[in-house]
Amino acid sequence: MLLSDQSDKAVDLFVDILDVDSETLDTHWALGKLFRRRGEIERAIRIHQNLISRPSLSEQDRHQALFELGEDYLSAGLYDRAENMFTDLQQHVRFREASLYNLIAIYESTHEWHKAIKVGLKISRTDKSVEPTIAQFYCELADLQDNPETALKFYEKALKHDRNCVRATLALGRWWMGQGRFKKGLNYLINVHRQDIQFTSEALPLIKDAYYALEDKPGLVSYLHECIQSAPTASVVVMLADLIAEQNHVEEAERFLFQALADNPTTKGFHKLIDLHIRTAESGKARDSLVMLRNMVAERLKQNPKYLCRHCGFSGQTLYWHCPSCKSWATIKPTKGLDGD
Repeated sequence: MLLSDQSDKAVDLFVDILDVDSETLDTHWALGKLFRRRGEIERAIRIHQNLISRPSLSEQDRHQALFELGEDYLSAGLYDRAENMFTDLQQHVRFREASLYNLIAIYESTHEWHKAIKVGLKISRTDKSVEPTIAQFYCELADLQDNPETALKFYEKALKHDRNCVRATLALGRWWMGQGRFKKGLNYLINVHRQDIQFTSEALPLIKDAYYALEDKPGLVSYLHECIQSAPTASVVVMLADLIAEQNHVEEAERFLFQALADNPTTKGFHKLIDLHIRTAESGKARDSLVMLRNMVAERLKQNPKYLCRHCGFSGQTLYWHCPSCKSWATIKPTKGLDGD
């Protein structure tokens, strides 16, 4: 069969005639994993089912075959079969941890967040690193609720499992502001900068609205200065420059922004500096050139990805809490650097 270029049939025949014993078992494991990696799931399933059916197989090897078969089903998207396999295998110490993580992967794919939380809580008894993921599951549940009070409870539970869960903090801040409770909403939103500096740009528009609603513009200025001292992000610098310019101090805003750009150059800050120069420039060719340059920089800003996954490098214009590429939770953040924040 190999000589007649029928390699597929040759492999199937080889599997059929290969006896299962202590010497050939490793060959079966290797073939099964090879087929699964290559996407030939049916062949992988057949190998592992063949192993399970052999009465001579030891109990430990049978459990290993069941685990491999469960991974085959998971790869094939046969979630109900995979779930049954891993639910049984979690009772065995050797396969408990891996089975629990596979169950989480299944419930993420099927959006069964209650089940995912239940499994996550089992893992957290020995591995606290899963707590931020459990917080994301509670946020997913909250997003599905029609009852606002139920949604609030889930967001609050998320923060109990991960006090730095920016997603829950932003959601709670938005909700209280929507209820006209601007001070309470602000108390949540100003924590975003402390939870994760990279998400400050996401909270800033809401923070500005809250301070304005409370008629506390000096409070906003003080908050922005506090942010600049810890991390002078482009969004913070630009907003503070706007506030300085609003008080009819455009030249002072220019000086502030120029110094900020000298310390931390960003395209967003440069765009705002050009805009300030246009306000003070006299009409003529110089002003027209500045307008053209501002428009070019604005176009560049539109084309740049706003968000980047710190795990796999996926980028885009939309903030996803669950990366569409690598399936990691809370790894997508606003971009930083020259073309970011």
